[in-house]
Amino acid sequence: MLIPKPFAKILTLILVLFYALIVIFTGNILAQDIEKDTQLIHRVSPGESLDKIARQYLPLTEELTVNDLVERIKVLSGVQGSLIRPNQWLIIPQVRSRPVAAKIVPKKTDFEAKGIYVNRYTMASKRMKRLVAELAAVGGNTVILDGKDMSGKISYPSRVELAEEIGANAKPVTRDLAKLIHYLHERRIHVGVRLVLFYDELLAEQKPELALKDGVTGLPLMDNGRIAWVDPSHPVVQEYNLGIARELAEMGVDEIQFDYIRFPTKENVEYGESDLYGQEAPRYKIITDFLARARSELAAHQVLLSIDVFGIIAWGKSKDVEMTGQKIEDLAAHCDVISPMIYPSHFHNPFRGIADPSERPYLLVSETCKRFSRLLKNSQVTLRPWIQAFPLGTDNFGEEYIFEQLRALDQSKVRGWLLWSAGNKYDVAWKALAEWNDDSFAEKHLRANLFLAD
Repeated sequence: MLIPKPFAKILTLILVLFYALIVIFTGNILAQDIEKDTQLIHRVSPGESLDKIARQYLPLTEELTVNDLVERIKVLSGVQGSLIRPNQWLIIPQVRSRPVAAKIVPKKTDFEAKGIYVNRYTMASKRMKRLVAELAAVGGNTVILDGKDMSGKISYPSRVELAEEIGANAKPVTRDLAKLIHYLHERRIHVGVRLVLFYDELLAEQKPELALKDGVTGLPLMDNGRIAWVDPSHPVVQEYNLGIARELAEMGVDEIQFDYIRFPTKENVEYGESDLYGQEAPRYKIITDFLARARSELAAHQVLLSIDVFGIIAWGKSKDVEMTGQKIEDLAAHCDVISPMIYPSHFHNPFRGIADPSERPYLLVSETCKRFSRLLKNSQVTLRPWIQAFPLGTDNFGEEYIFEQLRALDQSKVRGWLLWSAGNKYDVAWKALAEWNDDSFAEKHLRANLFLAD
């Protein structure tokens, strides 16, 4: 029998009063079964706010954000507005007695990930649950979260000493990353965490002695008017990022993904490491050696190690390899997954005889995947590309734009895919994937002869 809302609210208040009286006479905080969860009765102390109380209990609940828990407490306790008073009794939807400890779900290196990128703002918002549900609905199984982004800020309260020193862990967007990982694992989602390495605005600003230098002026290298690049060869820079990676592995993530594992695309750059003759060591050696060290230090955790690389690297320009330090054949020996960023709109006009690459998504993705496959033919590494799920750089972005990229991947030697949208706007992608998974898709959309003509 359904209870009218006014009576349900009165019943809730009676229950609160009943358990409050028990607490008064016993002096204890009791956990009781109310509705479907185990509830805790909290007595408000002077100076406490709903926000403060929610932060205190968040690790013991199923809610992902403080705001979500505040709203849940208000509903359960019959609170109107946001004001509470001392000695008021609140119902806390507690479901565990201690914070959850996430555990890695080991995967084989050829695990077929189908996922999306989630930035550090979204991962701590109400959108997170909705995105996960939408991803699962179209057959997705992977989320790549932000661990440290280009700003240099860390998404969780890291205990790495240098992070604390420079304030990289100040005001983390999530105070309980393990709980978010656990939440995703319960929904059979593979959890990767993206770690931006050598583009680090905060570290470069706070520790300019760690920044790359302009080879002409000798001053810290500027990028769009600010210091942003740190020296990949510097021991402090390497240990800082490896410390964060080890911390993430211990927290139960399934995959650590290195982004910006490269030098900037500039020629006159001064950095620390040199060869036996005092000349700057080749950039590719520095990047490869760092990845080899990371692989060794993370091996015991059974976490997948993946790297993001420029899509253009596969097109064979030695200058691109020399500047970035991303020598694919060498890097492949020290990671499980390589994710080239194949965004058609990011290839310059004209490109290799293609007048407007941004309007040829099938061709760009298909050819780039073929070239990567040839480079990696003697490797066991898994090729899993990032593809474009954003409209920047093209006037024709829509479902068909994503279809063409998926078709290209489907005909290539790749294993899975990742969708990139910096703002995490995937509505177009959801529609495209829903139709892609439709049994009648091949009949309605394949048009194989048209694409073979490309």
